[in-house]
Amino acid sequence: MSGPATTGRAAFVTHEDIADVITAVALEDGPHSEHDGAILEITGPEALTLDEAVTRIAAATGRPYRYEPETLEEAFARRWRLGMSGEQIETWISWYQAIERGEVSVVTDVVPRLTGSPATPISNAAWWPTPNTARGTAELRRKRS
Repeated sequence: MSGPATTGRAAFVTHEDIADVITAVALEDGPHSEHDGAILEITGPEALTLDEAVTRIAAATGRPYRYEPETLEEAFARRWRLGMSGEQIETWISWYQAIERGEVSVVTDVVPRLTGSPATPISNAAWWPTPNTARGTAELRRKRS
């Protein structure tokens, strides 16, 4: 994995945790919820640099993933050579810039507070490519079956 972020951190959250929070809010009793009109910042349990995140993903999956920082120019040029449009590249790179600036580094208690379960660490996320060996993947599949 490569991109233009080195020391910034992100509180990566899984799609399953987002869905669980939405479900918890939707199933609240009564005609009005304390969350009506609220903006909930749903995050993972910790803020990691991209190098830390990729290192944990590699350990959890047994795959040789690594993170290599790029300059903005290198990131743009590589994606352009891959055939991405300028708009796609800007969107992709803006995510890395937000990480680098610390704009997605805040960790909240929204997942555990609303679902009663801890937020899923990145090493347990079920979103990795096959063989999808991250811890927690088999448990998630059983839970959803």
